[in-house]
This record gives sequence, structure tokens and C-alpha cells, in this order.
Amino acid sequence: IFTLNCKRKAFDKNEYAQLLREHPVTDIRNYPPKEGDWSNRVYNIDKDRISFLTRMNEIDGFDEIPIESSSVSEMKKKINFIRNSFHPKINKLFNDYIYGIYFCEKLGGTGITGFIYDNESQKPVGGFIIIDSDVIQKTANEWITFKERSVFDVSDIRLDILIEKESENTLDNALRYIILHEMGHVISNTLGITPNLRDTTSDYTDYPFFDKAWTSMDKSSFDKDIFPLRSSVTYYAPKANLLNLDKIWNEIYPTLEKTNFPTLYGATNALDHFAETFVSYVHCILDNRPWELTLSKGDKVIFRMKNRIYKMEREKEFIKKVIFE
Repeated sequence: IFTLNCKRKAFDKNEYAQLLREHPVTDIRNYPPKEGDWSNRVYNIDKDRISFLTRMNEIDGFDEIPIESSSVSEMKKKINFIRNSFHPKINKLFNDYIYGIYFCEKLGGTGITGFIYDNESQKPVGGFIIIDSDVIQKTANEWITFKERSVFDVSDIRLDILIEKESENTLDNALRYIILHEMGHVISNTLGITPNLRDTTSDYTDYPFFDKAWTSMDKSSFDKDIFPLRSSVTYYAPKANLLNLDKIWNEIYPTLEKTNFPTLYGATNALDHFAETFVSYVHCILDNRPWELTLSKGDKVIFRMKNRIYKMEREKEFIKKVIFE
């Protein structure tokens, strides 16, 4: 999230606030002025960001200590390909708000977003993205299916997600989807769509995008009556926390369609709700790419759903304004 660790634990208090206030990677004075195209701001991870990520993992209760990537030159080529595939308005957002994309190994998840502040005004000015290059070893459909399956103990029922047609099902397009999600986090903090993530409080009730969906970062208005299993959904979960897909799928995905979360990952916390809405809009609406989840038993499809962004008129209008106005 903010510094979004894809395996983060749930809590109401913003446990990252002190780190975001004090660590040097969050201070604009430690960055050169942005010049040229964002696709040229691609780097191997450095000691300051390793320090930052290590502290992030400590807060989240994980032991991973990131190391430098051995494939940055390959990742730079992928970023150039991705840049050329983006709508000009998306490239402008990246040019305006991304100070760097860093690659590492042993991150402990897929990606993390960090925020950069003007320390005099205490206002966010943009952010950076860190990606584990070892994760970019799966095609787009394989990666997102692997990620979704990480919630569940899977036996008889098979879960698959398709986000690219076969001819576009590449490693590059897996990375494309990942950095669009992380960009959603940068935008939401920088543009004040969420509370300032240097603040220790987590009250979302006065932020229009989250109206009727979230009261805090981790507590949803849907929890009691509509989606009681939501708070049990954990991505990259340890075996003890896996949900039995065979037994509870019909309490997860059909229920998701009664909410305004575009995907199940978007239901895990308020910040990922926005990031998933952003990537879903760009991927499905702006770029007209597929997104379909299928549950099968044997040769029979027992459930199918598309990304819910197609039916989320209020959220589509919100993201459209962010991109085009």
C-alpha cells in the first residue's frame, strides 16, 4: 500500500506513520529533480531502500531482507515496452508522480509503494515503486492466478483468472498490471484521495471515494451484514490461515458481487480498494483488456465473474476524473 506490502497484516492504527515521517527515502530533498520520461527512472535497489523495506517487513512481522536484483537490465527493457503500451494520460501520471522504479529480490511479496514528501509542508509529492524481479517469472494469467490461489486451500475446485488473451499473456504484461496497481497507491496518497499516510489515524469516513465502504483502513461497512468473511481473506497466507475454497467459495465470490470492490484483493483494505479500482479501470475500461475469474470442478464451470469495474459507475467516473482532468 502506502508502502504497500502485499502480505501486510491488518490493523486500524497506521503503524507505518513513523517510518514514513522519519526515513530518508520519504524526503524529497534526497531526490534529484525529475527529468525526462519516467521509463528512464529505473534502478537497482540501494542500501537506503533495503533499509526501508527491512523496516517495513519488521512492522508486518516478516523476516525477509531484500537484496539487489540480478536482472535490472532485463527489467528496464520490460519497462520500456510497458511505457509504449500506455495511454498518454497514464504516462503523464507516471511522469508527474513517479521518482523511481526499483527492482530487488527476496522482497517477500510482489511489490511495495513508498511515498515522498515535502518536509516543509508535510504534503506528499509522489512516490516510488519497488518490485521483486524474481516474481516476474510468470505470465500475466499465471501470476494473477497464483496470487488469487494464495488465499485458499485448493483441492477439488480449480480457480483461474484471465487478464490477457493468449497472444498477450506475457511476462511484460504481468509487470504492467503490477505497476499500475502500485501507481494507484501513489496517486491515492499524493492527490489526497486517502488520509495522509504520515498521520497515525485511519479515519476514512470523510473521503468521498470510500463512502459507504470503509470506516478505517481495515474495517469495512460491509463486514457485519454483507461480507462477514472479508476480514479473513489474506493473500500469501500461511497454511494455517488458508480458506477452504471448496467449502466457502459461494460465501466469497457471489458475496463480492454485492459490494463495490472490483476484485477480492480490493476487498482486503481501503488502500487496495482504490489501487485495484485504478488498475481495473485502466486495464478493463481504458485499454479494453479482459479480466475474468472462473471456478471449475472437473470439466464443469461452476462460477464465473468479470471484474466488477464494469458495473461500478460511481467509481468509474471517479477514476476517469483522476486520469483526464
